Amino acid sequence: MKKILIAANSFKECADSVTTARYFEKELGNNKLLNIVSRPISDGGDGFLNVCREYFHLETVKYRVSTPYNDKKLTCNAGYDRKNKVVYIESADILGLKVIPKPKRHPVILSSRGMGELLNAFVNDVNSKKLSIKKIVIGIGGTGINDLGLGMCSMLGLKLFDNNGNELEVIPKNFRLASSLLWSKIKLPFELEVIIDVKNPLLGKMGATNVYGKQKGLKQSELQGIEKGFEKIINILNYNKLTRIPNELSGAGGGLAAGFILFLNVKTKYSEEFLLNDLGLRKIKKTDYVVLTEGAFDEQSLMGKATGCLLEHFSKSGAKIIICCGKMEKSVKKLLPDGTAVIELSKFFKSEKESIKNFHKGIKLASHEILQIINEDKKN
Repeated sequence: MKKILIAANSFKECADSVTTARYFEKELGNNKLLNIVSRPISDGGDGFLNVCREYFHLETVKYRVSTPYNDKKLTCNAGYDRKNKVVYIESADILGLKVIPKPKRHPVILSSRGMGELLNAFVNDVNSKKLSIKKIVIGIGGTGINDLGLGMCSMLGLKLFDNNGNELEVIPKNFRLASSLLWSKIKLPFELEVIIDVKNPLLGKMGATNVYGKQKGLKQSELQGIEKGFEKIINILNYNKLTRIPNELSGAGGGLAAGFILFLNVKTKYSEEFLLNDLGLRKIKKTDYVVLTEGAFDEQSLMGKATGCLLEHFSKSGAKIIICCGKMEKSVKKLLPDGTAVIELSKFFKSEKESIKNFHKGIKLASHEILQIINEDKKN
């Protein structure tokens, strides 16, 4: 009997990690010669909270916070582990592209203030003894904002001022105009931990703005201005010794992770540690096959994201890796470990729209190919 691990990440716009895992388990589970181990995964981005519910048996708690684009409120779900007094938050539920309508995707005026409002709500719940919280774990990823977490901090006391002492609205287009910054360190009644989904720096060619800005809605002409704005804020913090500036700052979440580090002194955890230790995938030994799923598998997938981490981990163990993805960049195929099989679901359909609509059919056809690969290996 062959052991096969299904480590399912979400197919964006189609199905979350939990649903994807269940579909593959259903399609492959009828084969009596396979020992199926199904594990939905998340690196902190879209679907993070749903995955945490599967592993940690969470209660749902609901809050109303501001959208990234105006003062209207959206309902945000969080997960509460009452036994261990831990709260789990998916930043994409508050700040993600999925909650920002396409006409509103202008990161120069978007804000992370909703995250600050949510933290304040938890502080109030602790102070009123409504909840007992030791730690809040926040998945950073899938965000549509690019504001260095300053919007979040503006709800916790941060203010920006120009050369004339006029207070500035805390949005990215104003960062270059800032001359001074008001911030006092605050002590929260709980520990904060952020799960970082990508290993890229805050600034530079491979930084938050230059790598992810366009997909969030930034124009080419806006990239340099936002980059300069980030640099201006860092320089103000450094010159006034308002916080300790680490040698490296994470660009995850449009700089949200860096904001947590700079202003709230959080513990950071890369997705690899979260996947292998917190979700327990390190304990899965001697598996013959590992099926990894991803919507679009590209160079970013190999920059610390879930599938890239597990690809590296399980290929070292000698398992045969099978990547099932919507599509894969040709240049990335050359970077995969020898023997890695790739099944692109897009080949089963005439268009992306059709593949999204019929993703369950794509999973079924991909499962047939997985079984073919296993049968071919038996012959050899």
